[in-house]
Amino acid sequence: MKLSRDIIYSITRHSNWREAGIADWLRKGQVYTGPQDWVKFIRLFLLALGGSFLISGIIFFFAYNWADMHKFVKLGLIELLILAVTFGAVFTKLSSTVKNVLLTASTMLMGVLFAVFGQIYQTGANAYDFFLGWTMCVVLWVVVARFQPLWFIFLVLLNTTFVLYTQQVATHWSFAVVLDVLFILNATAVMVWEVLAAKARVGIQHRWFPRLVGLAAITFITCSMISSLFAGIREDFGLAYLLGAAMYGAGIAYGLKVHDIFYLTALPFSAIAVVTAILVRIGENVPEIMLLLATLFVVGSITLLVQYLGKLNRQWHGR
Repeated sequence: MKLSRDIIYSITRHSNWREAGIADWLRKGQVYTGPQDWVKFIRLFLLALGGSFLISGIIFFFAYNWADMHKFVKLGLIELLILAVTFGAVFTKLSSTVKNVLLTASTMLMGVLFAVFGQIYQTGANAYDFFLGWTMCVVLWVVVARFQPLWFIFLVLLNTTFVLYTQQVATHWSFAVVLDVLFILNATAVMVWEVLAAKARVGIQHRWFPRLVGLAAITFITCSMISSLFAGIREDFGLAYLLGAAMYGAGIAYGLKVHDIFYLTALPFSAIAVVTAILVRIGENVPEIMLLLATLFVVGSITLLVQYLGKLNRQWHGR
């Protein structure tokens, strides 16, 4: 039976198990990082670094030899590289990690192809349809590869496409509405990841993807609520507050259920920021007094939050 960290800590609360034995079990259960884990990390790091240098070299090659190359040669070389890298990722017997890195390289090369095409035919490399085409062309690779860096790149492309769309086409959308949609997009990605993780479809050892995307989603909705507070409710007709209330309730409940301290830290800090903005908004006529009250509120609420989280962490881990 493979004992998790929480199970081991639960056993120690009701037994005389010594610390040396606990550490030994944590190493055997691969809860602690061992030499093999470090070797794997170094291999992945060097592999990712090599792929990054390869893409950078290709980009600088085209930049340096731009004037001396025919436009069909430029496009043909990049397309050939995309085919070769994708072929290596699909039809070879390499490890799944190497294949995922190759697919990530293909994704970046696809962006290079669209950029070169835009430079040759002056389509506008900063237009939203450039990123939209790039995003649509790599959807299949993202779905096939269960690789968090590739998912993150895809999500960055989606966010960039939407932001450029609002700046170039939907210019009448308010700032709060744009932030609301960005929150929905990123929060949906986090929920999909959590569902897949609960079904063991993705590895849960490295949770940087939901952490980073979740933090971005929380930041978007927090800024939207504060923006609506000062610009007026007509910005998004209260949608930000509805989304924020749902986020606070669902996020804190989920954090307590799965013992995830991230949600129980990020969400209260968001609430503290919103309440502080409300205090500042209410006291606009007496700014000195209200700023003092807001400062006291921030200091007191953060102190209580840190104490509560420390107590909760000790309860979960039996320390």
